[in-house]
Amino acid sequence: TVLSSAFTIAFAKLETSTVIHKKIKFSSDVLMSQADAYSRMGTVNSLLHEWALSVKHCKLGLSMLSSALAHKSQNGEMMDEIFTTMITTTQTIFEAYLHLPGEMESAKDAFRRHLLARQAAEVGDVNDVFEKELTNEDEEEVRQLLLLTKDATPPVVDSTLVRESLNMYQNMLEETMQSGMQYAELDINGGAAYNNRDILYEGSLRSVIGSLWLDLNEPWKARDELESAVQLLQEGIELVDSGKYEVISDDGSQSSQSPRLDLAHVLYSLSFTYLDLMQWEKSYEIFEGAMDIYQS
Repeated sequence: TVLSSAFTIAFAKLETSTVIHKKIKFSSDVLMSQADAYSRMGTVNSLLHEWALSVKHCKLGLSMLSSALAHKSQNGEMMDEIFTTMITTTQTIFEAYLHLPGEMESAKDAFRRHLLARQAAEVGDVNDVFEKELTNEDEEEVRQLLLLTKDATPPVVDSTLVRESLNMYQNMLEETMQSGMQYAELDINGGAAYNNRDILYEGSLRSVIGSLWLDLNEPWKARDELESAVQLLQEGIELVDSGKYEVISDDGSQSSQSPRLDLAHVLYSLSFTYLDLMQWEKSYEIFEGAMDIYQS
């Protein structure tokens, strides 16, 4: 596009300037400006699906942000701006890694840095941001904080459309629970008995409902549904592995899609739910579990 081309030309000029002045000791304002430019270029690379370049430019920006943060820790200026840019930059990095083959471990590390940046921003700790250990904030304190700020952070999605979808899936779940949707459970002789609860289907419905609650800035409701979905999918996978459960496609044939992939998707969403709840350590553990499934 015209915008991306113009930004690329401007960025090329910036890089030339950076090389010329590489050995100059920058003020924190200059560092912040260049860090912001590298981070923005990384975002443009990401929009153009130039994932490796996105990582390269965002990492350069992140390095400059860390230096700028060290300067700002002495005078306390522009802290919010630095943390905001650091959070968006680390997010761009881990999302880019997810698109690069064989980079799941890098994605884990980048997501951990993203959580550390958010954790540091929350407590206002500027010292050795990426050397800290991830912790979990007090849940009751988080609840009170989020309730106070809920009206100030409206959903970024069209809440009317999301609620319509939410109502639809909740109705589907209610109908499923009332009708006792069946699945075939195979016995040792190859015969089929029928269980009155299709836990994989119920798990998939709850995973969608949980994701929609998350879109509506309702992390507690999202957490409850997504955790239920994880439990149901794990139980369903155990049945599939034991040969007691067949996953059937819409056309009646046996499905080749593994429910493990569905479980990974749910864990991925659940990790962001715990991020919203400031349970940094738990968010990382769940994200790590999702990446391990994707990698297997």
